[in-house]
Amino acid sequence: MKLRSKTMLNICLIFLGLVLMLYWVNKAILMNSFAELEERDARINVERALNALQGEIDSLAMVARDWAGCDDTYAFMNDYNEQYINSNLADRTFQNLQIDALILADNSGHIVSGQGYNWEINKITPLSEGLERHIAACGTLVSHWSVDGGRAGIIILPEGPMLVASYPVLTSAHEGPAHGSLIMGRFLDQTAIRQLSERTNLLINFNDFRDGSVQDDVIEKLQNASAKKNYYVKPLDDLSIAGYVVVKDIYNKNGIIMQVNTPREIYRQGETSLLHVFITLLIAGLIFGVVVWQLVEKIILGRLEYLSNSVYAIGDSGDFSARVIVSGKDELSVLANSINVMLGALEQSQQNLRESEGRFRLLAENARDVVYRLQLAPDFKFEYVSPALYSLTGYTPEEYYADPSVIYKLVPANAQCLIDNLMSGTCQLRENVTMQWIHKDGRVIWLEHSIVPIYDHCAVLIALEGIARDITDRKEMEEQLKYFSLYDSLTGLYNRAHFEMEMRRLETGRHSLGLIVCDVDGLKLVNDTLGHDTGDKLLQLVAGVIKESLRKRDIVARMGGDEFAVLLPHSDEKTVEGVCGRIRKAVAGHNAADPELPLSMSIGFAVNDKSNVNWRDIYKEADNNMYREKLHHKQSVRSAIVKTLMKALEARDFITEGHADRLQDLVANMAGFIGMPEHSVTDLRLLAQFHDIGKVGIPDNILFKPDPLTREEAEQMQRHCEIGHRIALSSPDLGPIAEWILSHHEWWNGGGYPLGLKGEEIPLACRMLAIADAYDAMTSDRPYRKAISSDEALAELQRCAGTQFDPALVRAFIESMGEM
Repeated sequence: MKLRSKTMLNICLIFLGLVLMLYWVNKAILMNSFAELEERDARINVERALNALQGEIDSLAMVARDWAGCDDTYAFMNDYNEQYINSNLADRTFQNLQIDALILADNSGHIVSGQGYNWEINKITPLSEGLERHIAACGTLVSHWSVDGGRAGIIILPEGPMLVASYPVLTSAHEGPAHGSLIMGRFLDQTAIRQLSERTNLLINFNDFRDGSVQDDVIEKLQNASAKKNYYVKPLDDLSIAGYVVVKDIYNKNGIIMQVNTPREIYRQGETSLLHVFITLLIAGLIFGVVVWQLVEKIILGRLEYLSNSVYAIGDSGDFSARVIVSGKDELSVLANSINVMLGALEQSQQNLRESEGRFRLLAENARDVVYRLQLAPDFKFEYVSPALYSLTGYTPEEYYADPSVIYKLVPANAQCLIDNLMSGTCQLRENVTMQWIHKDGRVIWLEHSIVPIYDHCAVLIALEGIARDITDRKEMEEQLKYFSLYDSLTGLYNRAHFEMEMRRLETGRHSLGLIVCDVDGLKLVNDTLGHDTGDKLLQLVAGVIKESLRKRDIVARMGGDEFAVLLPHSDEKTVEGVCGRIRKAVAGHNAADPELPLSMSIGFAVNDKSNVNWRDIYKEADNNMYREKLHHKQSVRSAIVKTLMKALEARDFITEGHADRLQDLVANMAGFIGMPEHSVTDLRLLAQFHDIGKVGIPDNILFKPDPLTREEAEQMQRHCEIGHRIALSSPDLGPIAEWILSHHEWWNGGGYPLGLKGEEIPLACRMLAIADAYDAMTSDRPYRKAISSDEALAELQRCAGTQFDPALVRAFIESMGEM
């Protein structure tokens, strides 16, 4: 598509897009405004209809009140004379009052006189059954609590809604006592609705909630309407809109739904206005588009076409000395000048091309990669080899020029066929070629060749051009990655993937196969307390012990974590048991020679002497046997590790003999002062001796640091409570004080660690130990400060009572120190 066509298309699309966007924006703004006006008009009409209905009710109430406050009516309710009925309750009364029912009832609610009126035959008739049942069921209409009482509103009858008014029967002076009630009713039938519509000049209709004449969404909206907005407006079609409102009955319950239909004149006026706006936008856009097109054609497209034709003519002629001419000082003239500069540069580039060839040769000769061209036909020779060849292979380019067959000396015998395939063209060169070369000094190196075949006009391979790069380091790295895919990096044994591959291979054989599973006991405890470096050392020791106990053809692997496995090909059950015995003997020998880090392993084995047993089943059997053994000596192993940790703790001088003795004496004296039982004092002494056993897992550079600890170091130091808790849980001797070791750094005010306990949530032993430990620390020399006197230490304890220490125990400690 030409630029002129693209420009015309873009202008049309932009114009159409702008017109549509402005149309939809105006539609959204205008039609929303007209919709709001339409809804407001519908709401006003609903209010007018409601007011008209209320006027009808008020008019009926006024007539009923006048009739109820009449001496004749009052007298009738006393003597029930027929003359009152004949003279006052005739046909003309119903016709003049426009009512459908008139009822007189005594104070007990009994109807004394009740008559209805049939407007079709213009005669008085008995009351409707629905109205009689309603009055009998709802005594509200015939019950008035005062002479001023009275009610008017709507009731819902089976025959339809009725406007009613009920007032007490009084004298003409509206004085009592009331002699019953007078009730007037007027059905809200089609005649009454039509009169109401004509009076308001509105199309009004009434619907019952229960007759299904109103859509469900209208009922739902009205039921959920707020007191502020108790109406609902809904367009019926393009010509009319309806406003709905709930009319309460005389009992203030949902009675009927009033529907007021209004012509959508406002909405149609809005659509007309929107159409005018659209036509105006369309005309203005067309005029604007024509003007823009003329300007673009004159200022840009015409001049650009001339410039394009000029450049094409120069390119076709090949005369780079020619120049294009465009008048003006705008961007097109700048482009023309740039083209002229480019033409001059092209002229100069032809001259520079020859010079660049010389520079390329210089670049190739100084590159670290070997650049070469090997001619295959008509003569076999090297046309060019860069000097980097010597540093790469030990051979000089001159040796290649003199004897091209030297390349066969550079590759191993098994790779010479690849050289033949390259020269014959039978080897695909879509990817780089990797091969081993032999250095002149005998070393084997890896080279990656990027080769481009050169063909003549008959598609005959005549030369190879390529770049050779030393990738020996990369190959060595790949070998390392291959090694780590088969071996465990920590122990040097096979890993799980290789072990499973060997199991699948060996299970297909006909000979019996033995399998041993070993699990290092207590590795997690060692990691949690002495650190992962010690745990890694333990795993390496285990790997060495197992490997030394096996035959050369046996396969041992670290399966992950603390689990090792051994495959014993061609082995029966007796042979496998012998290997397990050698492993246990080697473990015992190590523990006797190096008791500082004792080894313990749980060992289980299984033998596959059947050809149809899956290797996973064999492994599962050996694993189950191993776990059965682990259960037998699990606790003894943990106890041995804990004893080792205790020795390590003493060796690191965390619990010096003097500090432990003093602390035990202090807490024992305090316990005796407050009357603790003897068995509790024994546990308290044990806590005083081993409360800091968790510090065995804290690095020396933190423990012995004379300067204040950093935030990270302090957080690591606080972990000694949790480490000590885990160690104590692993020892039957320290198990009773494990929870005390966890909580011995809690503060009375909840500011301690690690659980943030406060007050009496902290175990009593921990609160006592905290006071005694603080006192001994203040009265003993430390690397970062000198000791203070006993009085000063007791004063400091008193100052910290209520925050760090239990106030009652501080007083007891001070008093016990006085007795000492």
